[in-house]
Amino acid sequence: MEWSRAKFILIFLFVVLNGFLLYSIIRTASDTRPGRDYIQLVNSLLESKNIRVECTVPSCRAESGSIVYKKGKVDESRVVSFFLGRDARQIHGGENVWEAEGKVLEIGNNRIIFNDKSPDGHLDIADREALAEELQRVFRGIGLKPGDFIPDIWDEKDGKVYVRYVRKYKGQLLFSIHADFTVSEKGLEHALVMTEEVSHTIGRSEVLSAWRLLAVSNLEENSVITDISFGFKRIHEGELYDSPVWRIRLSDGREIYYNAFTGEEI
Repeated sequence: MEWSRAKFILIFLFVVLNGFLLYSIIRTASDTRPGRDYIQLVNSLLESKNIRVECTVPSCRAESGSIVYKKGKVDESRVVSFFLGRDARQIHGGENVWEAEGKVLEIGNNRIIFNDKSPDGHLDIADREALAEELQRVFRGIGLKPGDFIPDIWDEKDGKVYVRYVRKYKGQLLFSIHADFTVSEKGLEHALVMTEEVSHTIGRSEVLSAWRLLAVSNLEENSVITDISFGFKRIHEGELYDSPVWRIRLSDGREIYYNAFTGEEI
């Protein structure tokens, strides 16, 4: 009896161990990162053009599909109450447009747009941590999870701060789904939050690694790369899905997108 039980436990452990090893092999094989010799060749190519990479070169999955979106759920009464309070009134003849004390809110077409020409609060826009917490409060206030968005652009100019958050899906960036904020020391002046959600993926295919992209990207000489990110973006106008892309951000602020299937610049 004891031997039968011990044999069952050993068989169970053996199955679990083999399952774990199989998962590890599949996971390792599906990460696209060329060998050391290839990376050295790419680095030599970049050096010959005086292109510097001042960021980590990321890996990604060997295959990816395109993303199809669906309409996001928006609790209009919650959004109106958060931005405008209980005294907001819907503009006569307007379609999902409200106003209150100089503030205007529009909800529709998978986006929320808020404008306030004269906010009367007080914010220390030089305190990045405090400002980030204030913007996360906005996400929570309108029913979105702050953890679903990550900061992508943070630019201060003329006494105002412009911040863009990009939505993420399974660890990847959805460049088309973002939230933009303009904030002054008196408070939030403008917000645009896109509310589409991922429905499903289609058309899985092999994608280029970041190193292979760098080899074929034909970047200008003397460029300085400050960020390389993998994500999804609409490549051709009229398409109903977002395709996998690589984004290269340069030190002068320019962003260049590439089709992750073909390496073609978008």
